[in-house]
Amino acid sequence: MPFELPDTPKPGIDRLLIESALQPGLRRRLLDSPEEVFLEFDLTEEQRDILRKRDDRLLGLLGEAMARQAGGGAGPVASAAEAQEPPLSPPPPAGRQLPDLRLALTVMPVVVEEAGEWRSLSFATWVNPLPEGADPADLGPPEGAVLPGRPLTPLRAVVHVSAQMVPGAGVGLTASLVQSSNMAAAPDPDSAGQPGAIELAAAPDIWIAGLGVVTAVQVTGEVEQAIRGSREVLYLDTGVATREYLAGLCPRVTSLYEGNYVEEGQRASGYERMAGRVLEAAADHGPVAFVIHGHPLIAVQAPFLVMERARAMGLRVRVLPGVSAIDTVLADLRLDPVVHGFQMYEATDLLLRRRPLQADVPALIWQIGPVETCLHSLRVSRPERFARLVAHLSLYYPPRHEVVAIYCSPHPLVAPTLLRFAL
Repeated sequence: MPFELPDTPKPGIDRLLIESALQPGLRRRLLDSPEEVFLEFDLTEEQRDILRKRDDRLLGLLGEAMARQAGGGAGPVASAAEAQEPPLSPPPPAGRQLPDLRLALTVMPVVVEEAGEWRSLSFATWVNPLPEGADPADLGPPEGAVLPGRPLTPLRAVVHVSAQMVPGAGVGLTASLVQSSNMAAAPDPDSAGQPGAIELAAAPDIWIAGLGVVTAVQVTGEVEQAIRGSREVLYLDTGVATREYLAGLCPRVTSLYEGNYVEEGQRASGYERMAGRVLEAAADHGPVAFVIHGHPLIAVQAPFLVMERARAMGLRVRVLPGVSAIDTVLADLRLDPVVHGFQMYEATDLLLRRRPLQADVPALIWQIGPVETCLHSLRVSRPERFARLVAHLSLYYPPRHEVVAIYCSPHPLVAPTLLRFAL
């Protein structure tokens, strides 16, 4: 379903980058009828040329848009009244409330046998209106229905459906699970941040979850469900469409980038502030989701601070994985780590501990940008900063050995960048 985007006006290219990250249909249109899309978003001729050719200039535009998102300068300044904390539940859309329904849902596994042997498994499903006080187990299949095989134990659930007639938009439906035959207990309606969100089993106080490398495209179903069931989502991601995507799932969205990553500031201090903000939110109005670019436990310290301190505070934490840069690097290089093995190190750790490398095994060196520094900076590095790294690699590889620097694309319109050069 399409996401509701804010009405804040944005430059045409920024708007296109945001919406194309959220909507597969728009990306298909860019392939099939690009000139129509360019006209719709009022792009300049230079911007149209960049999108036609998909060259390196698109990466530059994406970087500018991401910097504006991270800087928080894309929207207008709110008034004092608007700056108050948003409600924990989204306001209902204006419209006419229709009568609520309680539905009994039955899913029946059916074994199809042939000559006394099991051949396949199929499913028969039916839905019945559930009168007040009725037992869903008493509601059988529709009259005349034929089950194609031997029925097994059915799964039965009761679903509460609210409907609203919204002028100009049709009927909007909200469904919530009341009970299910495979649940130990009915879900707690107060544990979810949004009406109708179906909670995952044993919801914690804090979800720590990965958003994938290409946010909104690579988010897993379980991560999306956890965000929907949270009262606040705190995110660490500078993607151009991240805030818009998250705002479509949770009514309260907070960026942890601004104020925590400071040019020439200590990265560790920022991680401390992030962890404190997540724990404060969880203690005040959990469950909350701490969502992070890529995989939530790869090359980032703040989640480990959250887990350590949550344990001391008696808060429950659950970690949900995401598509990481490891996954995208393997895909971009067409590399199977099982064939020849795989070794990887963080660049600064590689130098500090003088890690030995095996020249016949593929090696992934993380974070060469901030090598030998604990400060955050977006400035371009001088070549001499990498002299010690090159010297260490030269102990194991010949001078003409090919190195590949990989920039994993954070946007579905931008291809990954692979730079190949001699050590």
